Amino acid sequence: MRLLAAITMLLLCLHTSAQKKSAYVSGHVVDENEQPMVKVSVLILGKTIGVTTNENGDFRIKVPAEKQFALVFSYTGYTENKINFYLSDNEEEKKVVRLQKSHRTLDTIVITNTDEHQREVGFTKLNPRIANSIPTTTGGVESLIKMLVGSNNELTSQYSVRGGNYDENLIYINDFEIFRPYLVRSGQQEGLSFINPELTKNISFYNGGFQAKYGDKMSSVLDIQYKKPASFAGSAYVSLIEQGVHLEGSTKKQRLTYIIGIRNRSNKSLLSSQETQGIYIPTSSDLQGYLTYKLTEKWQLELLGNLSYSKFSLTPQSAQKTSSVFSPLFTSNLGLDIFFEGHEKDSYKTNLIGFSAINDPNKKLKLKWMVSHFQNIEKENYDIAGTYLFGDRDFDKSSNTFGQIINPLGAGYYQNYARNQLNINVWNISHKGTYDTKNHLVKWG
Repeated sequence: MRLLAAITMLLLCLHTSAQKKSAYVSGHVVDENEQPMVKVSVLILGKTIGVTTNENGDFRIKVPAEKQFALVFSYTGYTENKINFYLSDNEEEKKVVRLQKSHRTLDTIVITNTDEHQREVGFTKLNPRIANSIPTTTGGVESLIKMLVGSNNELTSQYSVRGGNYDENLIYINDFEIFRPYLVRSGQQEGLSFINPELTKNISFYNGGFQAKYGDKMSSVLDIQYKKPASFAGSAYVSLIEQGVHLEGSTKKQRLTYIIGIRNRSNKSLLSSQETQGIYIPTSSDLQGYLTYKLTEKWQLELLGNLSYSKFSLTPQSAQKTSSVFSPLFTSNLGLDIFFEGHEKDSYKTNLIGFSAINDPNKKLKLKWMVSHFQNIEKENYDIAGTYLFGDRDFDKSSNTFGQIINPLGAGYYQNYARNQLNINVWNISHKGTYDTKNHLVKWG
């Protein structure tokens, strides 16, 4: 028994000596005005153990005894305070800690908005990447515009803004004004749009209230910027209506950049369901390129070129039109049958070459000189005769004459004939510049 008691006492002594010795530090944290500070962090230096002060600025933390340690008092906006302690076992020391406001100031941050269009009324910025993914018959950049404004023909790339005419819409590509064919009378005759989405970088559209630098037309402005590539790339696409390929690239240090696109389009599959039955053969193709060359750090040359050729051939055969009339005294299904002979052949050739020289003498001044030549050769040749019969159309499906005119009210013959040719040559020489004074931006041209 004596041996067992001795062993037990020895184990108790060892357990007591193995226990960690601890002490406590408590106190009050105030600011430089002797006001209590809430949520001040109190941490043991080198450890994650800590507490925060309560609503009265008081704290109490358990600390190691018989060894040196430090408490760190910190609060956002105040200078950190570090205090060293050495306490005996079970000792508690009370302390009043004062924190001083930090006089370290952050550097001034100036936020400048360089987007000159942010406050412009009627300005819309569009993403050119989705131009080819929109399920429309025309495709291209104009399909994005037609989603915002009006168009009464799904086959045309033209659009009407605020009730204006189609020829009141301005189009610019890299500051060069773009012209459309003048003799086109319908969407069937239209070829490719001038704007190639694969070459496009930025699209800015103004549906009114645009700046005077764009000209004096009243409806809208479509401002296009072509890419200035930094590396070699390309793309190709094939569909039942349109095919195209483009290449882009640059030399080392981007001294020379180029981007070239070729397209071909035919709406033949869309025209088979037209009201006028016949043989439609529309074709259109174009070649575009945009090159830049940096002569020096202050001089840069740009070249924009386009070759476009469209043909439209139509050999009409027949057409049927019906209109129903309802009134208290008279009800009838009036029909018109037309039988054609002859054909139509149209061609539209458009060429554009634009050259510009850009000079940046300093960071404030930018000068640009531009020379361009636009050529448009349009030919419209048709000789179409029609014989028509007008009267009541039979809509009785059980009748042998279903769909035919059974009560003729009139008949006739007409002929449309034209030999039109339009040749346009437009030379344009212009200069524009900007001067930035930080507070003001001066533009002229």
